[in-house]
This record gives sequence, structure tokens and C-alpha cells, in this order.
Amino acid sequence: MARLAEALRAHPLVCSIPLPDADLGLDNCNWTKGLQSMADWIWAGNMIPSPFPNNLARYFLQVPGIFEQQLNYSTTLIFDEPSYRNGVQVSGFLDRVAKELVINLIAQRRRVPYTMTHHATLGLLTARKHGLSDEAFAAKYCALLDRSRPGIYTRVERAMLDFAEAFATNPKAYTEEQFQELKEALRERNENRYRGEGRFMDQLTAARTALARRLTAGSSPEQVKQAACEAADGVSDKMPQGAMERMLNAQVVELGFLCLQFVALGDMFTALQIPDEPGTGAFLEGLLPPVMQDRLADLIEEELPPELSDGSGLLPPLVPKVPLADVIAGKVTVGRAALKKEHKRIPQDSYEQRAAEVQLDKGITIGGAQVAIFGWSFGLHFPGGLVYCLMHHPEMARYESNYSLPLLFNEDEWRNGVQTGGYVSRLEKELAIQKIYQTLRSRYGLEHHTMYFYNTYLDEYGVGRYPAVDFSGQDRAAARQQALDKAEAAVMHVLDHRSAPEGVFTPLETALLDWTEAILHRPHSARDAETAYRAARDAQNRWEIEAGLRRLDTSPEVGHEAALGRLLDHQVAEQAMVIGHMDGLGRLLTMLQLETEDGAQIVAGEQLPDGRIRPELDADHCVRPTGAFNNRPSLESVLRFVGVSDRVLTHNELLLNPELNAKVCRQLARGRLSKPISVSAEDALATAEF
Repeated sequence: MARLAEALRAHPLVCSIPLPDADLGLDNCNWTKGLQSMADWIWAGNMIPSPFPNNLARYFLQVPGIFEQQLNYSTTLIFDEPSYRNGVQVSGFLDRVAKELVINLIAQRRRVPYTMTHHATLGLLTARKHGLSDEAFAAKYCALLDRSRPGIYTRVERAMLDFAEAFATNPKAYTEEQFQELKEALRERNENRYRGEGRFMDQLTAARTALARRLTAGSSPEQVKQAACEAADGVSDKMPQGAMERMLNAQVVELGFLCLQFVALGDMFTALQIPDEPGTGAFLEGLLPPVMQDRLADLIEEELPPELSDGSGLLPPLVPKVPLADVIAGKVTVGRAALKKEHKRIPQDSYEQRAAEVQLDKGITIGGAQVAIFGWSFGLHFPGGLVYCLMHHPEMARYESNYSLPLLFNEDEWRNGVQTGGYVSRLEKELAIQKIYQTLRSRYGLEHHTMYFYNTYLDEYGVGRYPAVDFSGQDRAAARQQALDKAEAAVMHVLDHRSAPEGVFTPLETALLDWTEAILHRPHSARDAETAYRAARDAQNRWEIEAGLRRLDTSPEVGHEAALGRLLDHQVAEQAMVIGHMDGLGRLLTMLQLETEDGAQIVAGEQLPDGRIRPELDADHCVRPTGAFNNRPSLESVLRFVGVSDRVLTHNELLLNPELNAKVCRQLARGRLSKPISVSAEDALATAEF
């Protein structure tokens, strides 16, 4: 019975960052200690009536600016049971036991020790709470990596686990047949659960509607009561079709973001080697059934399977390299495929034309989504596929962007005299994101973050967004061209960064790309790459501080060298979470097949080059509003506006379109081309992938 504790002792994890409790000597300690206390209580998962001090909270204390947002985001995503507000369900769309099975599958498949131990515990306690025997849950837990034996999982559990399996390994392998089975299994589950879960909300609505009618008619209180009761009793046990479709979309989104979160956490846990808390082994032996203890011990003791040690089991398969030299030389030009599907996995329609639907919860969902819309677009109204995705899940619409914005975009965040976020530059983050999305071949992610990447270089050279340099016209043009040249070279060479020409990447950028690649491919052995990144980042920090480009937080009078060491830990913690989050997000974008944005204009008609619209008039000679809130360009127009060249668009399309890339490579291999290869966007569309 002591085997599990011994296995944990024999395989200790040495974390690369310190994991202390909140520092009560800092001027923001009331805030950070409050966050830690909330996490200790909330992340106990409503399973035990006491706090659970944990190393995940201690890790997030390294980046307090994202810690406070992570609490709401992850708690509603993981732990919420069916929850309602203003007449609609807002979270808890999937069964808690099934979610714990998904989390444990991802942890086991990717061998994430911290998640394996903690969610073995949370999974078992959740199963007990929901009336499942220890024996039944243990059978499910122990069969996660080999689900061939029938009778262990319900139909919906099996469909959710198939989704999670593809998500955690190769999201491009997930088939349309699997997705349709997931939806049908969820539909069956929803029908069976509606009477005991969501029907009460429809009964309240029916009763209150009857009340309104009777009040208008001047009925007596007794008549009102009778009418309300009859209306409530008359609500069918069958889930209304509109509610069913909203439920299915919310469930798919919740499942996708659940998988995202545990790929993200798994990357970070594994790469940084976050350890269990002291006494975990003894606690598990006192809680888990022996069969679960043995299975967990096996997973901890076994050598990594080849697909994890070489990275082949974590990512989409390698494809032929893009013929980079020929693309740069202009021998190959490919149009960008604006990939759309008639039958989408989730609806991706703008809320602008769905006023009645977005008012269902009194506008709270759409209000929350505005943070994403304006934050991700740097102050502009530019809604898109990811926003439309989030709006299917009201609490994700409110909380996801509040978490991802400070993680990805904040710079120089200070509170009460203490730096709390934005430790790593935007350029470093976007460089790592380019590496991630090119590795995953995620269309939506790569196209959007090519735009962000170019904008970041333009900002770096003083010709982008605020604060821009007051250049003369000639100097501005020269600075812009330098920024565009640097961005193009980086995009073209980031996937195989070690083969890049000298000068494309700085030593720090090379070290960052080495570490990012290690986390994606071999997170269990990423420590050496992290060490090299630390050395390069430390040298850069010292230079930036001396140059007046960075302010060093020395509170509370810790001394210069100690403050530099602490800064480095903050940077490693922040960058690791950026890498993990974007790894998970790229997979979600592929699995849900999100589409890039078309342009929009407020009235029907021809948009002129100067931005005015020559309207199409109706029979009464009036303009025809489209419902769009503003005029905005398509993503392709934005890419071209910021300066993305045909060479980069060709490179990206070939990378995202392996079948077309292989065809082009064969044509080039035959040699003696009479003219450059040119593939239209329409032709590229035939084999395009999400």
C-alpha cells in the first residue's frame, strides 16, 4: 500500500522557480495574499470544507496580474455545476465527473505529474459527490489510455474523451464523424437531464409570463396564482429546440476550453517541474482505492513512451518543409485561402444581427465580450471568430479575455509600487507565439498573430501604435521598411530558427525559440533550454536597466542582484504560461474550425477607396442598414495594410496547406520551370486546412 508514496519520493521534481507564499513585506501583500487565500479555498473544488494551500497558487503569485483573472476563468470552467443568471444557463454545461475524466486523460496522455495526482483526488471526490462508487470511478480512471473495453464509459463520456485525445495529441486528426457523435451523445444526455436540470428555468419564465398577462387583465391574486401554476406545469419535459442548440454550442465551447486549460497547465507544470505539496503521497494513499494508487504509481514510474520523449505524440505530424528559398525568390506565389465551411462545428455569426438573442441574459454576455473585442483589437471594434465562439458560453465571454489580455498584451504593470505583470516584452511573446502556431499549423491563430507580430515590430521601430516617434516622412518610411523586413525574416525562419541567416534572431530570441520548441516537443526535458534562456534573458535585463529601458523592482529593499533574480523568475513564469496557453488555444482553433473575418459595413453598397460608401437604395430610396456596428476591413485587408507581403502570405498558406505544399515541392523538384508557379486563392482552397 506504500507503493504510490514511494514512487513519488523516488521521482522528485525540482522546480526551476521558487514557490513561496505571498510576500507580506510587499506593499501589495493585501492583494496577493487575498488572491492566494481565494485560490486555496476555491481550488479545493467544493470537495472539502477547508482551504488547500497549493503550489499552483504559489506559481501564479509569480505573475499576480494574471493570477486574479485566472481565478474566475479556471474556476467557472472546471468546477461550476449548472449555473444560471437572468433566465439563462451561464456555466456548468458539462457533467463534473466527465470533465474530471477529460482532465485526467490529458494529464495521463501527456504525463503531467502535478495534474495526475491532484485530479485523481478531485476526480474521485467529485464522483463520490455525484453518487458514483469508488469502484466505478476507478475503472474509468484506470482505462483512460486504453478505452477499447466496452461498458466502462457512457456514450457521452467516450465522445468527450475522444475529443480530448485528439486535442492533446494531434487536433488535425479529429474527424467530422467524431464531432457529430459528440453532438449526438450530448443531445441524448441533454434530453435525459432537462427535466431535472434546466426545465425549472423555463417553468419560471412561463409562470412569470402568465403573471404579466393576468396583471394586465386585472385578475385576482388567486387567479394569478392558478394561471402561473398551470403555465409552469404546462412546460414540456422535452427540451426546446432553440435551447438545445444553445446548450450544444455551449458544451462544445466548454469542452474545448477545458482541454485548452489543461494542455496549457500541463506544458507549464512539466517544463518548470512544479512539484506536489509535501505529504501528497501519504494523503493519496489514505484516499484513493488501491487500483487507482497502482495505476498512478505505474504512470509515475514508467519511462516516457517514445512518442513523448521524441515529441511525436504531442503535435500534428511533420509535413514537407516549405520551399523557402523559392518563395523568397518569387518563384512560387500562392493566394491566401479564405477557408469557410457550410456546416460549421459551432455557429460563428456576429452578435450584431442577433439583438434578441444577446438580450436573453440582459446583455451581460455581450457586455463581457466587449473587453475581448476592444482589447484584442487595441481599442477598435473588430469582433471575430474567437469572440463569437466565446459568446456561446456566457461566463467564458466574461472571463477568458480578462485573463488572456494581461497574459499576452500587458506591459509594465505595476500596482502599489510593485511590478505585477508585463515582465516579458510583447515582441518576445509574439515570437514564441509564431513558433507555436507554425508548429501546430493553426490557420486562425497564425493569420491573426502574423498581424500582431507585424504590429509589434512596427511599434518597436516607432512607426506603429502609441507612443509613435515623430519621424520626418523619409525617416518614417525607412523605419517602417526596416520593421517590415525584420518581421518578414522572422516569420519566414521561425519554424526552423536554427537555419536562419545570421542576424535574423538575436541570441536572446534564439534561446527563447529553443525553449519554446522544447516545451512543445519535449516538455519533460526542457530544463536545459530554460537555463540557456535564463542566461540570455538576464544579460538582456541588465542591459535594458542600464539603458533606462526597464525599471527594476527592488521592493522591499531586497538589493540589486536579488531583484534581478526575482525578475528572472517572474519572466520565466510568465513566458511559460504564454507558451502553454497559446499551445492550447491553437489546438482549440483547429478543433472548432474557427474562420477568419470578412469585412463589414454599416449600410449596403460600394465602399470607396476613401472609406465612404456609395449606398444601394431600397424601393423607397432609403439606405439599407446591414446591422453592423461599424465599417471594418477583412482580415486579409488588415494583413496587407500592416505590410504583410505576398511572400509571407505564400509561406503561411503553404505551411497551413500540406497537400498543396507537397504538390508545389514536386513541381519545383522537376526543375526547368518556364515561369513562376502561381496558385490562386480559389485553387488553394481545395486542400486548405484549419
